[in-house]
Amino acid sequence: MAIKSFKQLLADAKLQDDYWVEKAKLHFSIELNRFFKQSGMAQKDLAEKINTSSAYVTKVFRGDANFTIETMVKLARAVDGELQIRIEPKQSDDIWFSVLRSQTKEQEFDDAWIKYSKDKNEKISSAA
Repeated sequence: MAIKSFKQLLADAKLQDDYWVEKAKLHFSIELNRFFKQSGMAQKDLAEKINTSSAYVTKVFRGDANFTIETMVKLARAVDGELQIRIEPKQSDDIWFSVLRSQTKEQEFDDAWIKYSKDKNEKISSAA
């Protein structure tokens, strides 16, 4: 049995809906965290604003929450943001997104994705 490279494993993962679900949740969590830090509020304040517990807010920032659109809207509005959802063709480069996104944000997303994947794998390994 041949050992697959990381590039091949990633390509295989991208064929699964789970990959895209986790990526969307992580991206939302990163953007929410960015707005949250800019707001200067505490997690307790955010929890109170959306009528939930601080523990749930912690789950959100870890990327462990299974969001509803309603919750995503509440969270975004609580940090003076706005949720926007759109469907794009596969492999498209959204011009506005590309203009607004800097290399730093792209690297931040990649780093967070790698850390999230590593943390998930460690949890799975320790549970087995």
